[in-house]
Amino acid sequence: MPSLSTDTTHTLATRTIQVPVALLALVSTLLGLLFTRMARRRFAMPPGPKPLPIIGNYFDMPTHEQWKTYKQWSEHYDSDLVHVNVLGTDVIIVNTVTAADELFRRRSALYSSRPKMPMIRDLIGLKWHLAFMPHQETWRANRKIVGQEQSPQHTINTRPQQLKWTRTYLQNLMNSPDNFFEHIQHLASAVVLEDVYGLQVKPSGTPDPFIRAATGAVEAMGAAGIYGTYLVDYLPILKYVPSWFPGAEFQSAAKKWRESTDVAASVPFKLVKEAMAEGDAALSITSKLLAKLSAGDVAGETLIRHTGATMFSQGSAASVSALRTFFLIMVLHPEIQAKAQAEIDSIVRGRLPTFADMDALPYVSALIKEVLRWAPIVPLAFPRQLEADDMYDGYFLPAGSVIVPNTWAILQDPTTYRNPTVFDPTRFLTREGTLDPSKNVDPAFGYGRRVCPGRSAAMSMMYISIATTLAAFNVTKAVDEDGFHIKPSCEYTAGLLRYAKPFKCEIELRSAEAEMMIHAMND
Repeated sequence: MPSLSTDTTHTLATRTIQVPVALLALVSTLLGLLFTRMARRRFAMPPGPKPLPIIGNYFDMPTHEQWKTYKQWSEHYDSDLVHVNVLGTDVIIVNTVTAADELFRRRSALYSSRPKMPMIRDLIGLKWHLAFMPHQETWRANRKIVGQEQSPQHTINTRPQQLKWTRTYLQNLMNSPDNFFEHIQHLASAVVLEDVYGLQVKPSGTPDPFIRAATGAVEAMGAAGIYGTYLVDYLPILKYVPSWFPGAEFQSAAKKWRESTDVAASVPFKLVKEAMAEGDAALSITSKLLAKLSAGDVAGETLIRHTGATMFSQGSAASVSALRTFFLIMVLHPEIQAKAQAEIDSIVRGRLPTFADMDALPYVSALIKEVLRWAPIVPLAFPRQLEADDMYDGYFLPAGSVIVPNTWAILQDPTTYRNPTVFDPTRFLTREGTLDPSKNVDPAFGYGRRVCPGRSAAMSMMYISIATTLAAFNVTKAVDEDGFHIKPSCEYTAGLLRYAKPFKCEIELRSAEAEMMIHAMND
């Protein structure tokens, strides 16, 4: 009998080893799938509407003010979490502060990434935006820069810029009060543009390409930022469908928004680089960071360009939303306006409020907090993606699930905020009238590792603009041609970012002295 060669023996032995290894891998995979199925059966997923075969809960998903429907589901099923499945994607909505704190803060390692969101990342082109990056090294590098450049100390350093543009805003209100929505946007964009790029916006009322780019990017985020607004989020293959194909109108919308996002991501950055090359660039976040780079550091330039575009495009969103709601509340609640003005008048005389007066104006600070609670800027916070299987309160949460924090429901929880539908700044005050440190609106700025890095700058901008507006102006209901008061509709936009829709009101100087104080501001 012929003997086997050494090579042949080695080959057979290798194959003999590979067979059980392959079988072991197959068995392991099958056991893993079996375990997952058993887990789903043993530990039920959070409750929710009963799904249909294949399409799941597609027809159950709300398309307008989704946060209200999700809160109703949470109350109906008596559960912090609500689960739906849409075309094979598990979506879990978090409706209470208890669940949000446990998942997003205590278990942040599992709940800090983002779903793919092909509409907003691929088609609109917002991959560069920090808010939509997955929780990976690129995100960490971007977050580090944004966190450093929007720190509380940086906010204090930029207060002179905020005061300068607040004076312009007050003068605009005085000269053309009917255009107050436009003046709000001008103020917010001017502060951010100068801080990030050292550039100046054109006067309010004049078309400005930078403001147009920023508002276009924000509009895109608002329209497409809620996961599943567009079917392509659930079926990513649809992103390859041409715009002329029936039902592919989303392609045309994405193309329009991409034009704005491309400008926001590149044009201001390019202008700063050109100004630096000519030696006349103004000091800004971008110029400071670029000056530290080594020649030819393309990766570094890309990082700075993306972080700058993130701060620029989103930096004005919170201030614009809050100020619109502030004016609406002043029209609806003149007694609240009068109380805030009385507090200011008791502390500040012969001038407008400054940042030095903030601690002495607790009711004004409480009013700002209530604005953020009553009408949260982002009612459904940016979605998360669960990184691994998890359990919460006896419920099984599968890896890959899209997790949606319902900030509106959290800030409307009657166990935390008594009579939540009522606008009441005193809920944030002690009996003595000081700010209550145990009461906050932290959920308004996000959760865990993905909390908004620009919250300090946003709160600073809200304070100085609202305090000075109250000191200088009275805001009342508009009057129609027949002499009747016009009550605002109180309607809001319904996307990721929430804004009060345009309404009319009367904005008048409180006194001749108020006009003098506006002109004297910063002198």
